[in-house]
Amino acid sequence: MSRRGISIIIPCFNAGRFLVDAVDSIRKQPFQCEHECIVIDDGSTEAETLEALLETERAGDTIVIRMEKNQGAQYARNVGIRLAKYDYILPLDADDCLNTDQEILSSGTYADRAIQVLEERPDVAFVHSISCMFGDYNGYTISAYPVTSTQILHKHHAQTSIIYRKEDAIRAGCYHESILKWQDWSFAVSLLNARFKQNKENNIHFFEIPYHLYRIHNNPSRISSKNLSERKLTRLTIEHNLEIFSATFPNMTVDEITNKVISSKPDKLTDLLYIASNNVQTALDMVNQRGYRLTSDIEPNNIP
Repeated sequence: MSRRGISIIIPCFNAGRFLVDAVDSIRKQPFQCEHECIVIDDGSTEAETLEALLETERAGDTIVIRMEKNQGAQYARNVGIRLAKYDYILPLDADDCLNTDQEILSSGTYADRAIQVLEERPDVAFVHSISCMFGDYNGYTISAYPVTSTQILHKHHAQTSIIYRKEDAIRAGCYHESILKWQDWSFAVSLLNARFKQNKENNIHFFEIPYHLYRIHNNPSRISSKNLSERKLTRLTIEHNLEIFSATFPNMTVDEITNKVISSKPDKLTDLLYIASNNVQTALDMVNQRGYRLTSDIEPNNIP
């Protein structure tokens, strides 16, 4: 049965020192929509995390599902998606947060605004926003611009906390559990491909507001720090979503498509130019945050 609302899904493996912050940021959202928070304990073993999970469960406003063994964030997210009782899904990593700044939320929460877009526009595959880093580094992530489905297929970044329809995720087969890195991009591709096979449009809606807070910390277990083959995992994503890639890159083999996709991945300067084309001030803010300078080998030759 269809139920209008948002299910926020948090996979957690030994991230107890951050989980409390993540759940608290959800509690502080002035939601207008119905909502639930589902924490999937992915076989945590640390005492601090087990205590945080127990504390979260005792509060009575969060569902905690415990897995017998660690099976990975993708598996945990899929458990959450299948258990979700609402029509819309917002994944949130246990070490991240939703923005609780009241000025940011004055025009509505991320979830409320995204649901409105997805209900009014069946052509939209998913909604995303600016991600703002906190913790060991503060500032916007390099993906602070509206992406298109074509850009996603050319390896532009897709963030974790996009908001999408549960039915689309189920049709896409949920998260691919063999994709151990770049899984957010891979899942976004799967959403697009599932809709493509149904002849649905694949527009993407962007909120130019930092609704999502991405924590920067030095944790060797963090997936983004793992040394994995980008080519292998990109190829695997292409193989599992061959319909949309074949339409985008006609008359090319899987290996040729893989090479094309990887070579199309934007570097940080290209990302910055995309940000500037959308909002110059955001780009200038990022330049200041990161201390960027434009230099080249020809500067000593007095080239203006």
